[in-house]
Amino acid sequence: MRFFAIAFVAILIFLPLNILVVTVLRRAHPRWRTLTTAITVAGNLLWPFLGLVLHTPSTALSRFLRATLGPPWFGWILVLVLYASWIAAMAVLWLALSRWRGVGFVEFVAPRSGRLIVACAIIGAIGLYQALVPLRIEKVPIRITSLDPRLEGYRIALISDLHVGLFSRPSRLRQIVSAISESHPDAVLVAGDNIDDDPFFDAKFAAPFALLPSSLPVYAVLGNHEMYGDPHDAVRRLRGSRVRLLVNEGVQLRKNGGSVYLAGISDYAARGLGRRDLLPDPDAALAGRSPGQTAILLAHQPKAFGDARKRNVELTLCGHTHGGQFAIRPLHWTLAGVFLPFDMGLYNREGHQLYVNTGTGYWMLPFRFGITPEITIIELHK
Repeated sequence: MRFFAIAFVAILIFLPLNILVVTVLRRAHPRWRTLTTAITVAGNLLWPFLGLVLHTPSTALSRFLRATLGPPWFGWILVLVLYASWIAAMAVLWLALSRWRGVGFVEFVAPRSGRLIVACAIIGAIGLYQALVPLRIEKVPIRITSLDPRLEGYRIALISDLHVGLFSRPSRLRQIVSAISESHPDAVLVAGDNIDDDPFFDAKFAAPFALLPSSLPVYAVLGNHEMYGDPHDAVRRLRGSRVRLLVNEGVQLRKNGGSVYLAGISDYAARGLGRRDLLPDPDAALAGRSPGQTAILLAHQPKAFGDARKRNVELTLCGHTHGGQFAIRPLHWTLAGVFLPFDMGLYNREGHQLYVNTGTGYWMLPFRFGITPEITIIELHK
């Protein structure tokens, strides 16, 4: 029933948007009518199969449909929303400036629409390249008053949001792990959304970490996309792999006789999905912390920072935001920041610190404009 209710609401929203956008595009660009029709069909092909794609457990067919039809579907939804908003803005401008001159609306928007489409195509090409090719190594020194002096210079490699799926390239995953290895970390942390919903891809996610030395610890937590699939299966599939999954539990990170406590919690999406046995439990995760010991909380969503501050955790490491996959990094502006209080980088609130990794992969659409995939190398200092 829930699926049918969602589908009904989606039809009410997106059917009128499709009609509006396609009508304006076909009239403004009559030479592109065939292309417009083809793109519209491709962008809506997933709707009839949505129930199958969202069904758990997944099948080979549902994984193929999601991987092939999902990106054009999601991209077309973005086009609908953005282009419809642009049409509304142009309508207001036309009424205010041009209607009295006898210029028709289609004549008014056609040249401007053409320039908009060209600009979007250029941005799309750049975003595609930036999602698939470069890797940004972000070096972040973090000072902690309570840090054991023996851990001075302790290096943590933090990645997040790989969203490993059918078309994730093993060579790209190996490239990421190789870049981590070349940074000579003391521990590797993965802040959730390791896979794109389907636990079938956990083996693909874990495989490249086998390239790392056996002495190098690798820890991960669940993200909201693990929750959307079958999180219990995700936990089972990673058991015994090179990646140890922390689900409301903690471990000691040791070096030179000193230690810092790492606590990993489950994801907050469990609350809305009724997964009571996987609710995030910071108290359970921090239970092994010694009095006065420095603690690091590893979580997927930055909302964990509130729980960490209440429990006097010195450092929280998260991902989740992707920087909105659209950003101006030098200005510390991201699309995600429009909706979230903590969207990228380092934050300090009364001596408690949070670092938000902006993602090492991408979700659904291979597009990251101005916010290239990130590997964070965190260096701890007294």
